[in-house]
Amino acid sequence: MSSFTYLNPEELAFSLSENGILSLDFGEKHYDSVQLTRLFPFEDPDGMLSVSVPGEDGSGELGLIERIDVFPVSQQQCLRDYLRYKYYIPNIQKVGKIEEKLGYVYMEITTELGKKTICIADVTSNLRLVREKTVTIVDVQGNRYCVPDIDALSRENRQKIELYI
Repeated sequence: MSSFTYLNPEELAFSLSENGILSLDFGEKHYDSVQLTRLFPFEDPDGMLSVSVPGEDGSGELGLIERIDVFPVSQQQCLRDYLRYKYYIPNIQKVGKIEEKLGYVYMEITTELGKKTICIADVTSNLRLVREKTVTIVDVQGNRYCVPDIDALSRENRQKIELYI
């Protein structure tokens, strides 16, 4: 049976550098770089966050934050800015031509960042319906894309994606 260490928000002071590095003062100790990981990124993005310290001496989890909203407003903003950057996923607005070649699926997409052709390996694992209407796609380079509401796509675009769900 495993136990979890829940961190007391009153003992934590996070700061975000202009380079996007999150640091932490925890009790008497300062950590130049810490990472937050959402344990339930789709179901509860502001709850249950793991705080860990990367390093050559072995990464270690310091503990869990139950909710962001228990922190002071300035700390909430710092944590949300970090998480927004870390978990940024472009939304797919349109699906163009789709081709299958040698076990890969090549998909022309349009996101808020523009048009792009992505390559998907093992489409059954990397193109998934994660909630009732949300589809996530991971390309061969590990980039993530999202269709937040598949019903919001045109009928033609929706049908192209539904072939693989």
